[in-house]
Amino acid sequence: MLILSIREKEIAMSAPIIRSSTDIRRDYNSIEALAKETGKPIYLTKNGRASLVVMDAAAFDYDRYVGLAIDEAVEHNKKHPKTYTLEEAKNELDRLVDEELKHAL
Repeated sequence: MLILSIREKEIAMSAPIIRSSTDIRRDYNSIEALAKETGKPIYLTKNGRASLVVMDAAAFDYDRYVGLAIDEAVEHNKKHPKTYTLEEAKNELDRLVDEELKHAL
């Protein structure tokens, strides 16, 4: 059994996944499984140079969604720079819920 240190695990998790373009032609299923398992992009090389990047579709969609959500939050914060403490946020949410309940009745 191979035991990795925490640092080795960090390096392994952040290291790019690189495979030859021949690998995807010969064994598509293992490349697909690797993409689904890791959720990371896989760099395919041709003649020793980066050629393509493949990634699990669900991971790609999630990354795009998160990116869009972050962009929206940044734009919102530019227009509304006020920040709230945890207590202020809780009180505001309670107020909004109470207001909605009054309108619903």
